[in-house]
Amino acid sequence: KIHATKNIDEIILELSQELCNLFNADRLTIYLTSEDKGSIVSKVKTGLNSFKDIKLPINEQSVAGYVASSKKVVNIRDVYDDAELKAYSPQLNFLKAVDAQTGYRTKQMLVSPVMEAKTKELIGVVQIINSKGGQPFPPMMEEGVVQLAETLAIAFRQRQGPMMMVRTKYDGLVTNAVISAEELELAQRSARRKNLDLETVLIDEFKVTTLALGSALSAYFGVPYEPHKA
Repeated sequence: KIHATKNIDEIILELSQELCNLFNADRLTIYLTSEDKGSIVSKVKTGLNSFKDIKLPINEQSVAGYVASSKKVVNIRDVYDDAELKAYSPQLNFLKAVDAQTGYRTKQMLVSPVMEAKTKELIGVVQIINSKGGQPFPPMMEEGVVQLAETLAIAFRQRQGPMMMVRTKYDGLVTNAVISAEELELAQRSARRKNLDLETVLIDEFKVTTLALGSALSAYFGVPYEPHKA
């Protein structure tokens, strides 16, 4: 159902309550990375729609920031238990300001990074808040939140569209899922920086085969690809 949703805002608005029900949770927050990649910004906060967007630096001083920084799943029994938080990181704190302003009491928290599958680039963070039964989230829920994060990552990338606006002769590598759009962009930067041919960088650094390169070129130029025979 997530993949059928047209854009990021619809994913969040239409499915947030269903996702809460899936995890038998009270609330959900989804963050996306900022343009400068230095922070995460809330895109949805179920139960906090009137509250301004939350922007957190990617560091170990908040729960979501810690998950974004470490790229690890955390399952916290009580965010007000400093000893439990410090077991993850000595710098980790729960930001109590939102609870203080809303009168809500956050307790359990299950949080996962949302990452691009191939490059492990951070896209955002999904945060499940407060088990409706009042008990800690069971280990099986940890597997569930990882699967949710993987699904969100694919949906976000698809809905954002191609990373490159300019068509290149190697776009076929992305179309054929040989490499991601982000990897092709990285290869282009590397080739420019090292003053090398893009083909050389793709083969040496990204392990793209000559057959895959040939197929992409044939699609671009509209001619059949014939492998070179020695």
